[in-house]
Amino acid sequence: MQNECINVPINAILDEMSVWLPILAEHLKFHRGGIDPSIKQDCIFQNLDFSARQIDYLTNMIFSPSTAPSDMNRNPVKTILPQVLAVSDIKKFMYQGIKSCEILSIIPSELADHMRRETDRFIGIIGGPKSTRKDLGIPGGDKKVIGAPRLMLASLTGKEKFTAVVEEIMFFSHINEEHSHHIAMTSKPEIQEKYARKAKEFEKLFKENLQRAKSVEDRGKGLGRLIEDTIKLMKEFKRFGLMLLKGAESCALPEEQTNAWPLMDDHILREGDYFVELLEIATK
Repeated sequence: MQNECINVPINAILDEMSVWLPILAEHLKFHRGGIDPSIKQDCIFQNLDFSARQIDYLTNMIFSPSTAPSDMNRNPVKTILPQVLAVSDIKKFMYQGIKSCEILSIIPSELADHMRRETDRFIGIIGGPKSTRKDLGIPGGDKKVIGAPRLMLASLTGKEKFTAVVEEIMFFSHINEEHSHHIAMTSKPEIQEKYARKAKEFEKLFKENLQRAKSVEDRGKGLGRLIEDTIKLMKEFKRFGLMLLKGAESCALPEEQTNAWPLMDDHILREGDYFVELLEIATK
């Protein structure tokens, strides 16, 4: 397979891997914890568990200070890309199985597809096949996304940089729209209604931000202001997410915890931090 990132500095690839490999492993763990624990589905549970542990193992091999230099360290894409392509296939399998009710899970099919989209974006960034905008759930149909590592965004020029940043804003606005919806749905009815209402407000704001990004692309101007406002929105969302995470971990929320894993809240926060850092890098 041709590596589209062959001329990208290794530090830019490792930066992406350091963020997204743990996230991809957590996706598999969320699926593992979400399926109905029946004998019929035990094989699916075991496969998800094995895949998650495999990604964790490879991540540790690449980033552990005690790991001796090897081909894996010098060219991690060669090792990681086939594994991540397999993870994408697993997530497509989970999405299709949940959607058709052949796999019983508390993970909604929309959230399963959300995990697949994040995986496919990562694949394109580290040198695998580029997804279309439709594949990633953003406006633009069959147009392939630029998908550059975030450390390379500042080095892009002209229209390419403009388009790459707009695509990222559309993608992560949609992702955080779905994160907000998830938070609303996993707040305990009645007792935690105020959290659900706040999450639904963020869901609406992120949806509007995606539409605004599309308008900026169509007009070819206004990106600087869009970046500023997007960072502001993300910081507000982070404050809300941190409150939920700390409250759940200390059982300080009404009814002690929400109906979501605290790791899910932390997972969402880390993705948000990555996105804000991406926008700050792009403006340098």
